[in-house]
Amino acid sequence: MDITLSEIRSFNALVKFGSFTQAAKHLGVSQPAITAQVRRLEARTNQVLLERHHKEIKPTQLGLKLYHLSCEYINLDSAVDELFNEQPGEQFQLCIATASPIIFMPLIAAFSERYPDAQLQVITGATDFCRSALINNEADIGLFPMYGTQHNFESMAFHHHYLMAIVHPNHPLANAQTIDIKQLSEESIIAHNSDSYTQRYADQMFAQQGLTPTSTMTMDMSEHICNAVALGLGVGFGLSDDIREDNKRYRLVAIDDEDGVIEHVSWLPLHSKKRGIAEFIALAKTHSTLAISSTNH
Repeated sequence: MDITLSEIRSFNALVKFGSFTQAAKHLGVSQPAITAQVRRLEARTNQVLLERHHKEIKPTQLGLKLYHLSCEYINLDSAVDELFNEQPGEQFQLCIATASPIIFMPLIAAFSERYPDAQLQVITGATDFCRSALINNEADIGLFPMYGTQHNFESMAFHHHYLMAIVHPNHPLANAQTIDIKQLSEESIIAHNSDSYTQRYADQMFAQQGLTPTSTMTMDMSEHICNAVALGLGVGFGLSDDIREDNKRYRLVAIDDEDGVIEHVSWLPLHSKKRGIAEFIALAKTHSTLAISSTNH
């Protein structure tokens, strides 16, 4: 099956951007060229890889599997290009995606101090956003909790922390040392968005107790949840070192939790020797609070 790199590039860009126009713009070719490449790919495989509904384009189940494989192909293509074009001593750029800026900002600051000529871009968002940025080559380094086996990341355990309840200072549980999550099952919960690892982790803890709490509202940032709690709108959740303490406005109460969450420094294996990434990994090892070796996910 003689699938070409051009066909893979076109298919990858089409799924990534969701339109022939944007895919063509990204690759610097015409829209008909993208159409022709994708049609040839489907003809060679004799499989339907895309579902087309008016202007909306989505991969089929097989197409989604091919997309994830194509990301590795594109990563290899980029790595080879970087190998032959990198100039010793040349200023480098590094894009970092983090779901936990409070935890990782000291590491980023230390890297910036050690490599003052490096051009750093830091993007923040929920764990799923950061994972996607890494997979799609929109970020070089990912700083977030690891879960599942959806992609072959290489990662290094960096920091361990635990789930906390965020409650108003006048809440009956505000002065407790620790609480069982069952004690919060009847509360009005201010939830994180569904793509948040924190929310996924809290839901898992409730599910283990056979509980399904009621969410009165959702927020996209821990800071917003803290503000809502401070105004008496309900109880929230956060990971202990993702939130700054503010006992006048809200209290953080530890939830009985033996496992906790491990934050990781993550990267794609093909990029592990890329300038900037290798240096960042080496520095992270010296700043990690955990002595756990790198693992594949």
